Amino acid sequence: MVLALSLPLAAQAKTARIHGIVLAVTPQTGEAIVRHDPFDGMPSMAMPFRVLPRARAAELLPGNEIDATADTGTEPWTLSNIAIVTTQAITAPGKSRFVPLRVGDTVPDTAFLDQSGRPFRFSMLRGQDVVLAFIYTRCQDPTMCPLISAHFNLLQRKLGSRAAHLVEVTLDPSYDRPPVLARYAGTFGADPRRWTLAVGDSQPTLDFAARFGVVVFPDASQGIIHSENTVEIGPDGVIRAMFPDATWQPDAILADIDASHAPDAGLLAHADDLGYGALALLIVGALGYLTFRVARGIARARLS
Repeated sequence: MVLALSLPLAAQAKTARIHGIVLAVTPQTGEAIVRHDPFDGMPSMAMPFRVLPRARAAELLPGNEIDATADTGTEPWTLSNIAIVTTQAITAPGKSRFVPLRVGDTVPDTAFLDQSGRPFRFSMLRGQDVVLAFIYTRCQDPTMCPLISAHFNLLQRKLGSRAAHLVEVTLDPSYDRPPVLARYAGTFGADPRRWTLAVGDSQPTLDFAARFGVVVFPDASQGIIHSENTVEIGPDGVIRAMFPDATWQPDAILADIDASHAPDAGLLAHADDLGYGALALLIVGALGYLTFRVARGIARARLS
């Protein structure tokens, strides 16, 4: 998801020299998620950029502190003239330990505790749509964790009769134990029947986040710097969509959930696999059968 530029100062700017930390890199697409410092009226936040030249993305690593030229007149925004200042060690394990999760994969059934201290696993939510995000309770950046939790509060209020559940997994497992999560849940009005805040043992919790491309490392001035990923999970426990920044909107998530349960959602979901030609044949065949039934009915009526 690309940031919707509603901030006029940022929208007016075309290029600016920025400073930030690389949180995640996708060399295949030439993109990187960078947590940048404030610039030209833009607050500090993590967001995706396209790296120019594209080959430069393969040279970047999570934890790189960079200076770069940002072009805000493109979509997504681009980074060029990148200089690596230094590299910070990430808390989450390196990429080599994990096969990253993608849309279509099943969510790992990691053992957690919820905000009440009860055991929690994602398999307990089978049969429900799930929205998953990653936060930590001491986050003071209003564009990051508090924004995600505020979105979750709105989602909770709009879920209605949908069979759906919200889950936030902490990125600060040594501090965010169940009593701390319970206080945080109270701050944002989390109903435990619809909204779980989860923590496990420190390393398994960070490993779980790393599978979703969420990297974490400490920062002396900001506490914890981390990338984002909000995840839609279907009732079968399979990942349906991922949103790697905090700019998604609750109504869009709900519309996506509703669309996934539409009568023709299954057929449309497999349209790419079938190919448009095969899909067209299915439609033509259905129309032909319908025409045949109508014609036969008319013929019978005339004979009688």
